[in-house]
Amino acid sequence: MSKKLLSKNKTVRKLSRNEKQRITIANLALIPFVIKDYIDALIKAYNPTFTYELKAEFFYYIIATIIKRQNTYENKALKNIPVALNATILRGIKSNYNEYIDWLIEQEVIFKAENYVPGLSSNKYCFADFVLPSLKLDSTSEIVEMKALESSKVIVARSIQESEVYEENKHLLKWFNDDLEIDFERAVTYMEDLSYYEGEIFDLTHKKVHWNHQILALHHKAFYATRNEESDFRLHTALTNLKKIFKPFITYKGQELIGYDLKNSQPFFLIFLIDSIINNNSRIDNIIDRIYTKRIYNSFMLQKLREVLSTEGFQKEYEIFKTWVLNGEIYENMESIMNPKKRLGSYFTNKYIASKKVTEKKKIDNVRALMKGVIFTLFFSSLKTRNSDYKSFKKVFPNLVTVIEIFKRVANADFSKLLQNIESDCIIDFVSKKIANEYPEMPLFSIHDSLSTTEKYAPILEDLMSEYIFEYTGLMPKIEEERWRKYDYQVDYKKKVELHPEWY
Repeated sequence: MSKKLLSKNKTVRKLSRNEKQRITIANLALIPFVIKDYIDALIKAYNPTFTYELKAEFFYYIIATIIKRQNTYENKALKNIPVALNATILRGIKSNYNEYIDWLIEQEVIFKAENYVPGLSSNKYCFADFVLPSLKLDSTSEIVEMKALESSKVIVARSIQESEVYEENKHLLKWFNDDLEIDFERAVTYMEDLSYYEGEIFDLTHKKVHWNHQILALHHKAFYATRNEESDFRLHTALTNLKKIFKPFITYKGQELIGYDLKNSQPFFLIFLIDSIINNNSRIDNIIDRIYTKRIYNSFMLQKLREVLSTEGFQKEYEIFKTWVLNGEIYENMESIMNPKKRLGSYFTNKYIASKKVTEKKKIDNVRALMKGVIFTLFFSSLKTRNSDYKSFKKVFPNLVTVIEIFKRVANADFSKLLQNIESDCIIDFVSKKIANEYPEMPLFSIHDSLSTTEKYAPILEDLMSEYIFEYTGLMPKIEEERWRKYDYQVDYKKKVELHPEWY
């Protein structure tokens, strides 16, 4: 079925000016077979009556969008969390979109979360308890076409080449073609046999629903790309959402992929941000303008920042922190000042569970992971956090934390968005474009702060990535190699050897 659909992707035409003003959605969508079968049966039996002509594809689109939005970095646990749907897109497809959502709720396919606050938050939806057991028993998905949803306001892109962001990111997106493959059968076998993940043994059934969706998207070549200037401005693709445990099964033209990650990327770009403000570097001006209004930044934030940055206390702290980051030893050095205590052979940290609205203790075996969590809390927590690690770090680096908190004064998420925008501008718009211009024949894939290519071009990528990050930031980065085929995906070693002896 997928080959027949894919043949339509080979002819790519340019969009007209009119079409560029329309919202774009992807033509191919994955929907769990059990849900599609259930919806089809209900439509056939009861033929729901809506204001306008019924289109079953809209039901499929809503379901596929919920799964896709649950398959995000924010939902690392891959739980059945409530997610928002884009009302502008839904309304563009069907003005009576609420009738479709209400019908799915009535049929107990999805339900609406109760924490909606008019004017402050969006309606959020997740799968109802009625369908969850069926999903867990059969996580297979079917690929369906969305062409029937095209309207005067929505264009359905037949391929990734027709996505809204393709032309600006062509140097990366052109490699999403038939040569990018996943060894689907082996990936499925591995997933079905997996019972141990991230240091714990527990029920993985709902995770496997999401994992199956991720590998099916690659298997069926249901490629997509999004990049939102109003949020993190990162390039999101079928690879950025792919769980690392499936990297060993990915090849391009049958060749292994090798990636290069910018070590300690968020602290690294914090250093670049602070240096840019101190040295009046205009490179960040446009990025800051995306996040903050000129009035707020120039009249309030910049004045406060310069006051803190000019103090002797900040300069002493910054010299230490900057050395740690640029030496690639930030987590090791943080351990010495945080002095974490082991209990029963493990470390523990407090983690806020938004869905339960409670703080729970989480076991962490690796002290590096624990210190990474402290930085994550430092960058992403609210100003009102009661996290003990945050307070401990602030005691040692009070002026540095004050600088970070200035960036959070208007909205807590602004600081993380700012760092992600800087990262994206550096890696996507500067580094990868320069490499692609110099070596247009080099396959190049981005996953946020990392770039990957095939074995043949790996040494070139490693050298140029360091060179161009330095050219952009004036800072010498630490780059780590990641061989996708040899990725340590946290399964018992004996089990890995039994499953894939050829890798060892």
